[in-house]
Amino acid sequence: MRFLILVLVSLLAGCSTSAWLGSSAKQSPKQAPPMRSVHSYVGELATQLSQYSKPLKPGVSVAVTSFFKDNGLGADTLNNQGAGLSNQVQESFITYLTQMGLQVVEFRMQKAINLSDSADSVLSRDIEKLKDRHKFDLILTGSVSESINSYTIHARLIDMVNSKTMSAASISLPKETLWGTEQVQMRDGLLHRGQY
Repeated sequence: MRFLILVLVSLLAGCSTSAWLGSSAKQSPKQAPPMRSVHSYVGELATQLSQYSKPLKPGVSVAVTSFFKDNGLGADTLNNQGAGLSNQVQESFITYLTQMGLQVVEFRMQKAINLSDSADSVLSRDIEKLKDRHKFDLILTGSVSESINSYTIHARLIDMVNSKTMSAASISLPKETLWGTEQVQMRDGLLHRGQY
């Protein structure tokens, strides 16, 4: 009899433990996969560009420009478009193209290193501080189209001699890649509401 009671208590203890473990597993939220970065999306774009491009001559050089919003390409609307996504795309392309073996021309290079008390720099967008001339064979440029939930980045590799597009690629990246999943955010001085 004692043996039967001991077995019964053991079974009940095991059932309650497994029920408790099952309920705690159900209550813990599932971990969402880590959010992809803008850099990883640009890596896909760089791969697309290389797949659709004709083989390039050895030693070919390329310059990478900023990627502006496609509805704001007028000369008076380019100011302040470089912040955020535009700069991230440009910098990531410079990294990927260099890693792919292309000679990337850094046209933002100053004539001299600029020193201050807290930092030093050699890159600038001030024309007066830049080296006089740069020569490159290709230019990588593009634009960004905005929709409700995403940005589509369009990239083109263009021959500087004849202005012909050598290769083109596009990719769509969710806005939450940049802004996270907050429901209400302040961006560029404007209040934006996410989807509920």
